[in-house]
Amino acid sequence: MPLQVPAHLPPPLDASLTGSPPRRPGSVRRTATIDMVWPDGWGTPLRLVGRARDLATPRDGAGEPVVLGRAEMQATIGPERVITAIETVPSPDGIEGLIGTQAGSYLRGAIDDALPGEREAATPLHVLLDDIAGTSLIAGFAVTRWQPGLFRDMARRAPDFGVRKGKVICSGLRPEGWAQTTRAAGEDPGHAVRPAGDISTPDDPWGWHEWPERPPMCMRRHRRIDVRRVAGAIVVDSFFRDSCWEPDGSELSLHEYSVEAEVDANAHTLNAVRATPRVLPFPECQWAAPNVDLIIGMHVDRFRTSVQETLTELQCCTHLNDMLRGLAEVPKLAAALD
Repeated sequence: MPLQVPAHLPPPLDASLTGSPPRRPGSVRRTATIDMVWPDGWGTPLRLVGRARDLATPRDGAGEPVVLGRAEMQATIGPERVITAIETVPSPDGIEGLIGTQAGSYLRGAIDDALPGEREAATPLHVLLDDIAGTSLIAGFAVTRWQPGLFRDMARRAPDFGVRKGKVICSGLRPEGWAQTTRAAGEDPGHAVRPAGDISTPDDPWGWHEWPERPPMCMRRHRRIDVRRVAGAIVVDSFFRDSCWEPDGSELSLHEYSVEAEVDANAHTLNAVRATPRVLPFPECQWAAPNVDLIIGMHVDRFRTSVQETLTELQCCTHLNDMLRGLAEVPKLAAALD
């Protein structure tokens, strides 16, 4: 059922990306996906199945691309979002230290403690581990497409819907906002999901890493980040999508952004950035995008922590923040071009 949004609010976005840009000569592309699945059915432990790959395209554009790195992950998430099992490739010493960790705001610190240097190295494995927090939180949305009353029941059980640790979570869940007032009236706010564009690259087998087989009920997070050098800058084109599948097999986008950025190649400061919201669940979600200007001039190497310290509460979309935090990897990816 389409969302009925008041006239004073922006209409739901409907700009899901179709296709992925061609790989440019002399560029590096990182792609990553995490599938959120329940092998034994809803109500049993969640499994996160992650894959990531870094790929360099030669400057002449003619030779075979070079795989710079890859990673795989399978993590089992139990009650209260606690990691009960994890296997990764590569499997660094200390990875088992994440077992028993709650996949919330403290997970990223636990990753640093268990795997010192992994974040600073900006490895494909770290991308997957860092996304355990976000993917374990949103995974249940996939089930609501199969059990329509589930979201309403989940929202009713959440006493502080839109608030975490006493702070507003994001622009879309603002106090007195559309989602909040609709829920307070006893109605289901729904989500402005949209048909997801096909981002596969049938004409380029190297365009994305191979996606895993998925069960019918599944949610998937997609990430792509392309970097290349232009004069004294690193030019970035990136993409982020959370999507799920309907019982009829059609794919729906829930959160989707494109971000274009320019980073000073020497100072590693952010020269320019533009965030384009494509699909978001609530009307006020898109109001966060212009606030990306607040991080211009900051050092991208520190974005894993500084983005969420700078863009908070009504200024932020947590999914956009996740995407912007990924810009911390840009200098390491660009170093492969030297």
